[in-house]
Amino acid sequence: MKDIIINQPHLQSFQQKCGSWFLSVLSWLLWLYFLLPLFTLGGWLLGVKSLSDEIRWFGGYKTLQELLLLYGEIIVVIVVFWLFWTLYLSWLHAGIAPKPLDEVSDSQLCEVFNVKNDQLRQAKAGNKLTVHFDEYARIIAIDCEKIPT
Repeated sequence: MKDIIINQPHLQSFQQKCGSWFLSVLSWLLWLYFLLPLFTLGGWLLGVKSLSDEIRWFGGYKTLQELLLLYGEIIVVIVVFWLFWTLYLSWLHAGIAPKPLDEVSDSQLCEVFNVKNDQLRQAKAGNKLTVHFDEYARIIAIDCEKIPT
């Protein structure tokens, strides 16, 4: 079975690739920013002199607690923002009526997927249908079987 499009970069558009890369880098930088005080604390506890000086320079353990409280507040704000954004989008999408779908003929389907009309008729008549794809998600073969009942 083929993977979904997110696991197949050659099927993604340039804009999707850039967006995915940007979100990944932004997420990792945000995590590193939030974990930096804990790394500093760990280095201080292990006796790394430069990190020990940094802890004293920033005000010690009390300042670390204040930073962690601030980070917690930032996370709560981000979660609340995402929650409202999600609810707003779901409300917005629920209010938009879907467009009526146009009827698609068999010949149009055959043109789009490069399938012959007789293959489509056989597929409709069969009970078991196997569709084979290439690495670019194009149909390369269709196997139809009539299973006796």
